[in-house]
Amino acid sequence: MLRWCSYCQEFLGEGPPYDDLRITHGVCARCAALAVKAEHDDLAHGRALRHIHHQLVEAGAHADPSAAARVIEEARRANVRPVDALMGLVAPMLYEVGVQWEQALISVEEEHRFTAFCEELFELVSQRLGPPPATGAAAEQVVLMNAPGNRHRLALRLLTLWLASRHVRAWVVDEAEGLDGLRALIVRVRPRLLLISMALPEQRPFVVSVVDGLADVRDIVPTKVIVGGYAVKKGLVAPIPGAELLADISQLPS
Repeated sequence: MLRWCSYCQEFLGEGPPYDDLRITHGVCARCAALAVKAEHDDLAHGRALRHIHHQLVEAGAHADPSAAARVIEEARRANVRPVDALMGLVAPMLYEVGVQWEQALISVEEEHRFTAFCEELFELVSQRLGPPPATGAAAEQVVLMNAPGNRHRLALRLLTLWLASRHVRAWVVDEAEGLDGLRALIVRVRPRLLLISMALPEQRPFVVSVVDGLADVRDIVPTKVIVGGYAVKKGLVAPIPGAELLADISQLPS
């Protein structure tokens, strides 16, 4: 399920069951620290988010970026940050459409049209946000990559924008760069985390080879490997020595 703060409308991440994309509410750490009273209309917030979600689905079905722009503006008026709308509403929609395509419930053309719509929406929000927050040499940095077979890089781009909103610099590695390119990047930027997205359990051998191939580099740069994605959310991946499986990206270890 998609968890949102009842008070400040920040996207809190996903929770089990991960294939249930309904919206539920909790309280973020910031609002909890402020001891916010339960006097706000949580039901109204929930209805507003569901309405925004429905409008985005409709805009995506018709590939109408102008309608999406209006929805993003409505989200802003409802105190929903555009980057949270991307991570908490658009990313799950992209995941859902991917599942529908795999199950042959929609055509390839429909899947491509919706993905192109999400790309346009990403660019729209990126332009409205402006450049990411400045990060100095000591800023927290992470590296992101897809396992081979993940056809779309959009999910990683969404995650990059969301991390930037949290003052985290993210570097995206193309699988074509190979293990040598990944090793060189880790030595150069010294990231705290390497995040690998797995769409299918069949991609596990690749992830294992990456973890094994980084053993000597990680002796020098203590980078923790986190593996997530659809296959992990569904519980289809056996434990990987040297890596941590994480179904909810919002629960990244500190």
